[in-house]
Amino acid sequence: MNSIVPAPDPEAVPFNEPYTFDLEDGQRGTVTYTPEQSGAEFILAAVAISKHAGSTYELKDDDTTMFGPCAIPPTDIGDMVVCWTPARRFTESLQVIIRNVSGGPQTYHVQPVGYERAEGA
Repeated sequence: MNSIVPAPDPEAVPFNEPYTFDLEDGQRGTVTYTPEQSGAEFILAAVAISKHAGSTYELKDDDTTMFGPCAIPPTDIGDMVVCWTPARRFTESLQVIIRNVSGGPQTYHVQPVGYERAEGA
């Protein structure tokens, strides 16, 4: 994976929290991530998601759409490259929304990568 911009401070807390779920045809799945530290800002460099035909991918940060809906994910689990330079930021939540319209069941892996920076850091 390329370097994250801005680079993390020594006090930053790394974030890499994979999640896996199964969706039947016509189902929608949502994964929500929130900063662990109170008042922290989350610096998001990449969100890797399994790429399947017949799927749509959408990302929201603090309820604002930052990606999609789109037929391809920001980056694939097998590629894992930085998606945003500079990295995206959020303070409340990151929602990853996936819809399966493929005609059959699919397994999705979601992996956001970044770090948390304490308020004022």
